Amino acid sequence: MPRRSDAAGGTMIDLIGRAIAKADAADFGTDTERYRRLALAALGPLAKPTEAMVDAAHDAASFDAHWAINSRRDFRRAVKAMVAQASRE
Repeated sequence: MPRRSDAAGGTMIDLIGRAIAKADAADFGTDTERYRRLALAALGPLAKPTEAMVDAAHDAASFDAHWAINSRRDFRRAVKAMVAQASRE
């Protein structure tokens, strides 16, 4: 499957890299590769979600006690809930 990018911000790695650069009061464009490496490092742990993250994603996309993800909107809700939980841990 080809990588899709957001026209406004690039790939997710670029979006995260830009956020890291902004938090560092730096310019993403001056050291793009460094911020992309940092973004990959920051994103890596999400590949092994904690139980709390899985529970949050499950709660966000569950309906009537059945696990059902029927649309992109449901996936989006689940991912947002998982990442929000990770930021609280």
